Amino acid sequence: MAAKLLLLLFLFCMGVYCRNGYKLKQVLILSRHNIRAPLSTNLQRTTDLQWPVWETQVTHLTPKGALLEGYIAHYIAEWLKEEGLISDSCPAKNELHVYANTPQRTKETAKAFVKSAFKNCNVSVHYKDTAKMDPLFHPVVHNGTEEFKEIGVREMKDILDKMNLKDTYKLIDEIIDFKNSDICRTESMCDLVNGKNDIIFELNEEPNVYGPLSISNSIADFFLMSLYEGFPKENIAWGKMTESHHWRLLSNIVREDLNVRFNSSILSKDIADPLVQYMANILLNEETSAPKLTLLFGHDSNLYSVMASLGFKPYNLPNQYELTPIGGKLVFQKWYDEKHKRDLFKVNYVYQTVKQLRHGTPLSSENPPKSVILEIKGCKINKKGFCPWEDFRKILKSSD
Repeated sequence: MAAKLLLLLFLFCMGVYCRNGYKLKQVLILSRHNIRAPLSTNLQRTTDLQWPVWETQVTHLTPKGALLEGYIAHYIAEWLKEEGLISDSCPAKNELHVYANTPQRTKETAKAFVKSAFKNCNVSVHYKDTAKMDPLFHPVVHNGTEEFKEIGVREMKDILDKMNLKDTYKLIDEIIDFKNSDICRTESMCDLVNGKNDIIFELNEEPNVYGPLSISNSIADFFLMSLYEGFPKENIAWGKMTESHHWRLLSNIVREDLNVRFNSSILSKDIADPLVQYMANILLNEETSAPKLTLLFGHDSNLYSVMASLGFKPYNLPNQYELTPIGGKLVFQKWYDEKHKRDLFKVNYVYQTVKQLRHGTPLSSENPPKSVILEIKGCKINKKGFCPWEDFRKILKSSD
């Protein structure tokens, strides 16, 4: 009984109000993949120190990542069952749609989710059969005009100019001894603090920078994934990341990298447009054929650009270093207010804490994932976290 009450407490935080005249009608979850091996294959150029070896192939979902995805999937499925959106039996084909980007880490995250959430059910994970990134999830520049490029580059430069990462660069510099790196020897870039970031902005390519920010982001990614994967402390940053404020400094690199590349007013809308339109077609489909539950598995760039495009207000995620945590999920919800006969909208960020990721403990009523209510500009929420569905519909329609 106690465990049941604790579960209901978590569900309340997720937005459970069915007992007070609110009924959950539809959910769309946009998820980042879970723990993967680091992305970069060229880190040896950043230091003469020897990097730890991962057992999992570069960029691939790790076995622990699949396990953790199963934990959060089970918890979310219990919430959906409690609300009556899905039943204990296997979902019908028209009730559930699961779609993942083409890289191994996104496909395998999706498979780990459905395997845990819908045990012994024949649930298909849809994805394109190609080695290339699915255009729906690929965060690239779509507008090829010179005017758009000029504005996009200027906005990226403005964000770069306002960044203050000196303390973070100093920390990384001290850890890797950058002045003795191959990059220093061959490119004459020997100081991350005073190095120059060059903007890369081309049609059908991801907006990017090359310089201290990109180099430091690759290093930060390696350290963070090592932390989540559970590497011994002496094998993370050669034992030099000893304080929590070190991790907060490091996470600033990841945040600012996403900020520069995907958070300008004009760029985010262009980059996220295919995915936003896809989501809008599902969420605004009034036909009975619209799936009750849609699961989309992509990357931090997808979540970040979608939030920037739709106008999400600033937020904080307790017990996490990142704004788009590994395995984290944007949970878009459509509710029906039976008392006032109207549809309502709500969105939560559901994620596992750093401690839950590192220790790999199963989620339970005593150890639930975190859930934070978010707000979108133009869709003012009430004390319960709801805003009128019509206001959210207008936001999605304005993105056409």
